[in-house]
Parts: sequence; structure tokens; C-alpha cells
Amino acid sequence: MTTRNDIAGAVHGQVVQAEHIGQVLLNAPGDREYRPMQLPPPPHAFVDRVDVLRSMDRALANQRRGPALFVLSGMAGVGKSAAAAQWAHTNKSRFEGGVLYADLTDFRGHRGVSTSDVISAFLGALGVHAPYIPAIRSERIALFRSRTADAPVLVVLDGADEPAQVRSVVPSAPGSVVVVTSRHRLAGLAIDGAEFIDLSPLNSDDSVSLMTRMVASRRIDADRMAFQQLVRLCAGLPLALRVASAGLAHHRRWPLARLVRHLSDDRERLNRLVVEGEGSSVGEMFDLAYDDLANEVRRLYRVLGLHPGSHFSLELAAVAAGLSATAAEELLESLCAANLLEEVGADRFRFHELIALHARRRADAELAAEERRDVVRRIVDWFALGAAAADAAMLGARWRLAEPDLSGWHVEFDGGAAVSWLETERPNLLAVLRAADAFGWYEVVWRMCDSLWPFFHVRKHYSDWVEAHRLGVAAAQITENPVAEAHLRNRLARAHIEMRDYSPASAQLDEAAVLSDDERVAAVLLESRGLLYRELRRYPEAVDIFRQLVAKQEKAGDDRAFAMQSYQLGDVLVRAQRADQAVPVLVAALTVATRLHNEKSVEAKVRIALGAAYHCLRQYDDARAELESAVRVTHARKEPVKEAQALEELVRVAEARSDRSLFQSSAERLYRLYAEAKNPRSAEVRRWLEADRRAEDEG
Repeated sequence: MTTRNDIAGAVHGQVVQAEHIGQVLLNAPGDREYRPMQLPPPPHAFVDRVDVLRSMDRALANQRRGPALFVLSGMAGVGKSAAAAQWAHTNKSRFEGGVLYADLTDFRGHRGVSTSDVISAFLGALGVHAPYIPAIRSERIALFRSRTADAPVLVVLDGADEPAQVRSVVPSAPGSVVVVTSRHRLAGLAIDGAEFIDLSPLNSDDSVSLMTRMVASRRIDADRMAFQQLVRLCAGLPLALRVASAGLAHHRRWPLARLVRHLSDDRERLNRLVVEGEGSSVGEMFDLAYDDLANEVRRLYRVLGLHPGSHFSLELAAVAAGLSATAAEELLESLCAANLLEEVGADRFRFHELIALHARRRADAELAAEERRDVVRRIVDWFALGAAAADAAMLGARWRLAEPDLSGWHVEFDGGAAVSWLETERPNLLAVLRAADAFGWYEVVWRMCDSLWPFFHVRKHYSDWVEAHRLGVAAAQITENPVAEAHLRNRLARAHIEMRDYSPASAQLDEAAVLSDDERVAAVLLESRGLLYRELRRYPEAVDIFRQLVAKQEKAGDDRAFAMQSYQLGDVLVRAQRADQAVPVLVAALTVATRLHNEKSVEAKVRIALGAAYHCLRQYDDARAELESAVRVTHARKEPVKEAQALEELVRVAEARSDRSLFQSSAERLYRLYAEAKNPRSAEVRRWLEADRRAEDEG
């Protein structure tokens, strides 16, 4: 018998050909059992993101009905895909219907992602042959849901940028899971019951762990310091850490220090963080995220890239961009949603270190030099005005090198709020001073330095104090302003006195003395000389100086200066064991200080010295009253150094009068204060408290 093949064209599914056909049972096309397993290989040298993986496990355990949906979002290169793949590989056995995976970059055209093509690819993986995949998108979705209705399926979508891309591929079977990674937050998926998990850059320990797994230990051991620097330059970004590790693998003869030098240039670091032979750099990853932004959002991104500091407020963003606060807030939300910006507090934001470099690079490339200069000037002027307003709130009517116009500052400060604002903006203040110096705005530099004096004096940030005043002195020299130079040299000397660097302090005072014959300058220089003598325990010379100053200010009718110099005189007398002479001086100072407007800080200083004097004279009730009043004032004004000084004296009073209750309350407050400031004296105060408790138990 001869058999002919009468079937032409492609054949899909099952075919039976025979001359005589009896009863035949055929399965419908595409109904074979398929359990796809499409995951890419598990990530190499994955550093456990325990918090992320546990969050997903907990959410899945609590899932009551329907498929679970996870959205892993974060900045480019932060490790979203690796975390998704790691969880998927760990849990793939629980999905009887298989695992589907799609990198949406492969489906992205000039009109965006073709979800219809994604569904088609998934249907093919589920065993549906191409001729039987519907042409119409809605029918493809319906068939996908039918094919995933019987057994749990895991779907991993890598690189989604719209909620609609996700909704069309949610499996039907209970127990199914969809894991989505995105540079965007995809907040619209909240109505679908999505669990949102934000991935942050790795901490220092995890960054070291990741690189240690990828770099030969002998190279790390050869230069541990360079290794730590390399980790820091990658700023916790897993992509950057992996690229840097790959760079070491490519340049096998390079010592780590050479790669550190290679990456230390901020202008080139993003370009140099590239895998050899692949051509895709970390900077290009950020470019993709930037290109997705609307034009007005891109402009704000570029503008904020010019901010000299490490973080910023909503108000600063609005000023820098020349926008209203409402308009700026909307654009900042878009940057946060794109994970190019992080919100770190109420209306406060910051760039990741590498994204800040990218934003600056785009600003340099796309903004004209004049526009960049204008943006930085607006930023500098805003901070300078804020510093001046804070100074006015803290010290009221004091002698200033230049009286500012505060009409443009719309934040109301009292003393405590002023200190809080300055503390929050502290990293920015020094960065802004450096930027103003670099642009040659020297008058702004010395003016702003003058405004920051009370903050540095109260909070004792000595490194900032010294650098700011060195910039201020240099700026005053360039602008040929001897009064400003002498005044700022005096302030620099005060920092050195408090740091017990007496030789440079004396040198600064000597240089300042020959610059100007201004009486006010002469007075502040004489006061600083008296403080230097006090610290050197040359008490008679210090007393003579402060007696001169008290008499001079009393004659001039300057109440604030009189109160301050009387305080200094009384303080020296107490230290010189002449408390009986100190009390009337300090009482006179307190009488004047209490009637001064907005001068609570001066009053608190006087009360601390007066409390110490009463303590020396064993007038413990009077000492306690003055010191407790000083504690209340300094605490309210957020002046922890002075508050600690008052509490230390109060502890001594409590010990002298064997007042255990006062000792415990004062020492406990002092311990908390030192612990919050990470002051090593906290350990000593803790020992005081432990000894007191033991004594109480034994008693």
C-alpha cells in the first residue's frame, strides 16, 4: 500500500496520518503540560538583603486570597534585579505552574513597552504555539489568565515603568506571585494590593562583604586602606561595587591604590565605572533614568546638581530653581518617584553621592555658564540670609561687621529654632562658604562668617569654626577690609583658645592688633587676651584686663557688653579662688542681663558663674537656684555645651550637700546630654551613677 503526505506547510501540535482511521483521541493545540523555568542564573556574590527577602516572605505568608504583588523600587544600579532573582531562585519550587521572567528592556520600543509582546512570549513559554496566540491584546490577556488558572505561577518583571505593564500579566491561580523591579515607585499599583519595598544603597559592612567576595584576598591584604577608599568611592551602589571589582579583574597588575586614583576624579568617576569590553557605564544607567523625566523635572534635577551641600530643604530647592514652593514640591515628588532623589525628613531631600555627580555633570553640560553662576548665587545668598537671621535671633543687638537686611527671610526664628536650623544646615554652611570663595564672592564670605560666630561659639564645632574663619580672614584680606580681618582673626583665636592651642591663638591676636585702631576691635582683642591669660592661669593679668573692660563698658552705657565683661571678670575671680569678690560683680551683671531684650544666653552664662561662686562660698541653696535656672534656659535654647556646664556644677553642689535626689536627676540628664553628643565623658558620668546606685543599695 502506498501512503501519501497530503499535509502542506508547518505542522504544530499532534498529527495522525493513516489510510483508515478508527477512533482517535487528540489533545487540543497547546494543551500539553508545560512548567516553564525562565529565571536567569542566580546573582553572583549576592550580599544578603535580609530585610528585603524577609519582608517578601512575611507578606506572602500573610496573603489571604488572590496573587501577591511585590514592587521592588530603587535607584539605578541599587540591586533590584539581583534581589528579585535571589528571592525567585530561593522560592521557585513552590510554584507548580512554573516561573516566567521578562526583562522589559527587551520589549521597549520608541512607544514604550509592548505588553502585548510580553504576554505573547509568556504564552509561548506556557506551551501555546504561535499560530494559536490571538492577535488582539485583550484576547491574549484572557488566554494568559486561562493558562495560569490551575497552579501557582511566579512572574518576574524586570524594569517596569508603568502600572499597566504589570496588571496585564498577573496570573489567575491563588498562590501566584508577581515580582516587579522598577526605577519608579509605581504607586498606582497600591489599588491592586501591591507590597512596596524600597531598596537603598548597601551599608559599609555589606559593601565590603560584596567586594571581598569578588576581589582576591591577596590584593585586598596588600593595601587595606586603598580597599576601604575604593569601597567608599562606590557609595554603597552594588552596580558600582561590581564594576569596580570587574575593573580590578581586568587590570590584574594594578594595585588597588591605582584604581582608587583612577576613580577619585569626581568629574570622570561615572564614566570610569564601566565594565571593560561592555561599554555601559554607571553614568549611562543614570542617563536612562534622566531621559525618562519630563522637561521641567530635568531642569530642577540639573539645578539641584549645582547645590554645594549634601542635602537640602524644599525652600532651598524653590529658591535655586526660581519656583514657588508648591511648584518645586511637585517636581521634587517626581524626582523621588523616579528614585533619583531621596526624602530624608519633613521637606528635606538628598541625592545619592553618585547621582549628585551625575546631576552636576548634566548641569555642566546643559546649562550655560552664566545660568550656573546665577543658580549658585541664589543658593549662596539664601544661606547667607538664613545665617544672618539666625544670628539675630540668637544674639540680638550685638556689634556686627555689617547689619543685614532681613526683610527677605520669611522663617520666624527664636533662639532655639535658630540653632536647630543652623545645626540641620551645618554641612551645607561650610560647603556654601567654599563655593562663594571659589566664585570670588568674598564680601559674602566674610559677612556670612561673621553671622555664624554665635553658632560656632555655642555648639563648639571647632573644625568648621576654624575653616570658616580662615576663609573669612582670606576674604577680608582680598577685599582690603582690615576691620573685618582683625575681627575674624580674633574669632579664630577664640577657637584656638578653647581647643587649648595657645600659641596659634596668641599669634592670631598679635596679627589682628596691628591691623586696625577701631575701638571695638581693640575691645574684643583685649577680651580674648584676657581669656587666653585665664586659660594659662595667669589670673592677676586676666582680672586686670576684665576690670578695664567692665569700667569701659559701664562708662559707654553698653549694657550687653557690660554684662558680658562682668561675667568674664566674675568667672576669672571664681577660678582664682576669690568667690567673695566674684559674687557682687556677677549679681550686678545678672541685674543688667535680665533686662536685656533677647539675651537669655548672656543671662544663663552669668547664672552658671554665679552658681559656681555660691558653691565655693557654701551657699548651696543659692547655687542650686541659679544653676537650675541656667539649665532651663540653655535647654530651651538648645545650647548643650552650656547646659552641660550648668549640670556639671549642679552635680558638684548635690555632692557637697549630700543631696542624692538632686545628684541622680542632674547626673542622669548630664549623661543623656553627653551620650547624645557622643561625648566620651558620658562614660565617666555613667560610672558616677553606678557608684551612687551601689551606695544606695548598700545603705
